[in-house]
Amino acid sequence: MSNPRKVTNEDIKKYEPMIEKFMRDNVQKNWNEASLKPERDDIFLGNTGWTMKDIRQQLRMEVCIALQKFNPNYRTAEGKTVKESTWVYTCLWSRVGQAMKRLTKARYGYGVWANNIEAVLYEIDRE
Repeated sequence: MSNPRKVTNEDIKKYEPMIEKFMRDNVQKNWNEASLKPERDDIFLGNTGWTMKDIRQQLRMEVCIALQKFNPNYRTAEGKTVKESTWVYTCLWSRVGQAMKRLTKARYGYGVWANNIEAVLYEIDRE
């Protein structure tokens, strides 16, 4: 695709319920200190160095990337089309979901003091 889609704030806001669902189902259940209350957005999640606000912003960025990469003409091997919302959810699950898995493993994130967040996210050699 030569010209990526121009994503607007309205496009991102359309997926806020999906972001909040991801926060509730995947973030809040992994950290005791996680809360969806707006006044608790700045509390750090374990030893990851991330706050709820950081993860929410990461999810919005991933929605933006997913929307730019969405191809409405794409067909699966079976010849079926893919809905935009399905594409966005899959992108969130695969990209951010994998980071969440690494952040919540005791060896890589949760429970490890002074862990390098770049090492967790980008799987830099950990020796």
